[in-house]
Amino acid sequence: MRRSVVVLTLAAAELVAAGPASAAPGTGAIKGVVTWKGAPPADPAVDRSRDPACPTGRGAEDVVVTDGKLRDVLVRIKLAAPPSAPPSAPPPAVIGQTACMYTPRVVGLVVGQKLEIRNLDPTFHNVRGNLATKILWNLGQAKGAPAIVRENLGQPGDVVSLHCDVHPWMSAWVAIHDHPHFAVTGADGGFTLPDLAPGTYTVEAWHPTLGTKTSKLKVRRGKTTKASFTFAAPPAR
Repeated sequence: MRRSVVVLTLAAAELVAAGPASAAPGTGAIKGVVTWKGAPPADPAVDRSRDPACPTGRGAEDVVVTDGKLRDVLVRIKLAAPPSAPPSAPPPAVIGQTACMYTPRVVGLVVGQKLEIRNLDPTFHNVRGNLATKILWNLGQAKGAPAIVRENLGQPGDVVSLHCDVHPWMSAWVAIHDHPHFAVTGADGGFTLPDLAPGTYTVEAWHPTLGTKTSKLKVRRGKTTKASFTFAAPPAR
């Protein structure tokens, strides 16, 4: 298995396939994978020696590629207009502090959904939440302390970034939506957006380092639209 870091640009392709696309009757789905093309550079090293509780040998992991698949990409529908009624808030989303890293590093929330931040490390962290340059909170969290729970983080379209000033390489991002049609890629680069009404959608693929790319995709009733986003290393200068 090879995991590396790469700076990439995005292209998209689409296909339509028959099959059980969604649990909701009369709807379709979008399903795909985010991949990379080309040789990625090495993951920048991080000096973790000042805290013996933090494992060594891990880099910054700003952009992570595993077996050709890109992690930490938020794929979401961009609605032409806000929904007529706000979505029901699901259970809290959870971000853990594990091995002195935020896991997962990218999370999507709907408006009104709570965020839990848990310290699973045998060391002290502080959790600073920023909306652009505005500090929303800055709270210490000792080993074994209760989860930090935040709610009403912002408005649809906002992205709240999380930081630990004790371990400055730690960062995560929380994107807020007025609908539930989003997913974040894991190590396999895969994503699924189910329960979509038939129609043509603008789909955004957002990465905190690589930025946002968009693609127009058509969803048909009872079908799965297959989407592939391919990132390629920029040409050498």
